[in-house]
Amino acid sequence: MKMVVHSEAKQKTASVRTKRVQTVLTKEQYELLLQVAKKEKKTVSALVRQAVEAECLEAELRTTRHRALETLLSLDAPVSDWEQMENEIVRGAAGE
Repeated sequence: MKMVVHSEAKQKTASVRTKRVQTVLTKEQYELLLQVAKKEKKTVSALVRQAVEAECLEAELRTTRHRALETLLSLDAPVSDWEQMENEIVRGAAGE
């Protein structure tokens, strides 16, 4: 499968998409994608974005989040007891 990336500003939904990816499929692959898209009442582009997110990006995002959590947990930052923290939160919310 050949992939070409183009930069193109388009705003079709609430999220702004600024990159375009082009891929070449067999006739059979494309026809099957069209069938699935019609069945799920989605565009072919939406199906491809969904597949990319599920197959390629989700694992990477999970890894990034896990590393961030490990970093936070390793900080050894001082923590007050719950009652004191709760009082500080309430005072902060009240603008004190």
